[in-house]
Amino acid sequence: MMLSFIVTSWNIEDYIGPCLDSLIPCLRPGDQVILVDDGSDDCTCEEIEARFHMLAACGVDLLPVFLGANTQGGVGIPANIGLSEVTGDAVFFVDGDDWVDAAGLNAARQRFETTPCDVLIANYNVYHDTEDRFSAPPDTPLWQRVPAAATPAERRHLALQMVGVPWRKMYRTAFLEKHGLRFPEGPFFYEDNPFHWQVCLAAQDIAFLNQTVCSHRVARAGQTMAATGMELAVFFDHYDRIVSQLPGPKHRPDALRWLLENMAWHIDRMAPSAYWPYALRAQDTLSRIAEGDWTAMRHDPVALRAWGPARLLARGDLAGVVSAWQQQAVLRRLDHLEERLDRTEHETAARLGHLTHMTEGLFAVQEFDALKALRPTRKDGR
Repeated sequence: MMLSFIVTSWNIEDYIGPCLDSLIPCLRPGDQVILVDDGSDDCTCEEIEARFHMLAACGVDLLPVFLGANTQGGVGIPANIGLSEVTGDAVFFVDGDDWVDAAGLNAARQRFETTPCDVLIANYNVYHDTEDRFSAPPDTPLWQRVPAAATPAERRHLALQMVGVPWRKMYRTAFLEKHGLRFPEGPFFYEDNPFHWQVCLAAQDIAFLNQTVCSHRVARAGQTMAATGMELAVFFDHYDRIVSQLPGPKHRPDALRWLLENMAWHIDRMAPSAYWPYALRAQDTLSRIAEGDWTAMRHDPVALRAWGPARLLARGDLAGVVSAWQQQAVLRRLDHLEERLDRTEHETAARLGHLTHMTEGLFAVQEFDALKALRPTRKDGR
């Protein structure tokens, strides 16, 4: 099975080189590497070109696509350009600021080659760039349910609850082409979410592999995931898009769970300046959700994370919700200030301890010099 790797990039000159270096051990002769740069104006393209010879030495079909100007939205247009150039039997996306785990990806390829499925979902690590630490993805507990998902319908239901990023999956090319599956394009971000829903709903079967295929970098400067403003409201547009494409009412509660899970994430990170416009946009979508969908999610632990404010927004109590968010923001700020004070007190205590140690040392030296001066001098001068 030949794989087509689609690598997307934009202004990641410090990361794209290590990303491509990590990809090289995963390549087989005959594979295809499609490099789509979305109009970088730093040295990203030069970093890509510097690795052409190493990639070509792997015996792959190398296709660089430098767009020259940044396209609207996020990865949708570059990803679709890459999909239009695919010649391999399967597709694997690579986010240009991540790095690939060769052992995990090769294991995923082997599983995909031997499993009759349209999509394989693997695991990944989360790397916090500013804190230099790793953490598990938010859907980690769902892997415990994989063995019990015995039918295609159960596996689909489970897949729809997982984080929908494309760079953890292998897609069969013929499947994508048969259903005309592409990312939505427009002046918005997080377009991998509706794509994930389209893929899972169209797939005849989905396979899982609980092995890490990449480490995903978060909290770096300029990253979409760092958004805290009104751009987060696009999730309501994505929800409307997802629901409009559902074949029937069966998966509507799943779509509501997905929306509420993301709302919980938004509420924790949203800037106060976005509260009112976000609430207005939320009310428009939430007020149109059928009561039966709400009832189906009433006791779901994931949905309950944002259940209260979502229900109030659906009923039009925007002022109450925004007021609660503002109070929570004040409390978070106070907690942050308290943490800073604690750190300052700790650092001050440490400095005082260091000064005390130095002072004691100086006193000891002075005492030694004083005693030395008081010692009687022998006649021989010793």
